[in-house]
Amino acid sequence: MKFPRYFPRMFRPSVYQGRRNPKRYFEGWYYKHVDRSGAHIWSIIFGISHSVDPHSFIQVIEGKTGETEYIRFEKERFTFEKDHLWVSVGKNTITDHSVEMDLHGEKFTITGKLHYSGTHPFPQKLLAPGIMGWYTYAPFMECYHGVVSMNHQLEGSLNINGKVIDFTGGKGYIEKDWGRSMPSDWIWMQCNHFEGHPEMSMMISVARIPWLTGFFPGFLSFVKVGSVVYRFATYNRSSIESLSVDEQSVNLVLKNSKHRLEVTVMRNHTGQLKAPVEGQMERKIAESLDASVEIRLTTRGGDLVCDGAGRYAGLEIVGDMTQVINQ
Repeated sequence: MKFPRYFPRMFRPSVYQGRRNPKRYFEGWYYKHVDRSGAHIWSIIFGISHSVDPHSFIQVIEGKTGETEYIRFEKERFTFEKDHLWVSVGKNTITDHSVEMDLHGEKFTITGKLHYSGTHPFPQKLLAPGIMGWYTYAPFMECYHGVVSMNHQLEGSLNINGKVIDFTGGKGYIEKDWGRSMPSDWIWMQCNHFEGHPEMSMMISVARIPWLTGFFPGFLSFVKVGSVVYRFATYNRSSIESLSVDEQSVNLVLKNSKHRLEVTVMRNHTGQLKAPVEGQMERKIAESLDASVEIRLTTRGGDLVCDGAGRYAGLEIVGDMTQVINQ
């Protein structure tokens, strides 16, 4: 289902969600690119921070080394279209089918353009316009999440620090966040490079979510197998059967009314990114872009739906996850 442009912006999570002159607010778009060989993994984050230090920004992380850079721009350099995804920071532009770079930082100089084909937006329903389900309608969430494309193909090249990298034949992924702050404690993992399963993609986020006067361990996720998207989330009454976390790995089992999902992910190189607190980009977090993941999806009766080993996975383990495990 695709909602018309005259519908409120919440029905189009990919577009800019901020109101006029928002306070204590951030919004960011996460674009991940992996070349055909897997030798080059780059994520680029476009964003805006409305806080005591208002500015727009681009963050870059190179997955093989974990090298990162945060490039600031004046907030006026952030421009957008209201009814579709088109965001520009300085001379750099993202849409739902391309990224065009003319970025000159202290560590990274990136120029060029990539086109995306075969994008797979997260499926929408009236009562679940995005990955957050009916929580999309809750007006007091501190952070909202959207999945713009679960999987797509890349075409084009980027000149990075004088070296031309051809991404044609590679794969990409797009998601975003907006609100006041990221949760105090969370796990996030994402992968769309599964051996023997070119159309498979998955994302899982587990967090300690503020709610009214307390907290609850909330999670959302999907596993895309061919054209079918399996959802495990708090909003559809899925549950966490088990969760164990250490500095290098996560073991997680989720279940819903029909299926059970087992996931093991191992961290590799990490880079330091900035995350928002009350709209201000001041928190430092570690992200890996070359983690490895194994998943096994079965029916509740034990019949195998799919299993796979994934490479070039994204992984964040932030805060004290015992707060989630013990709740």
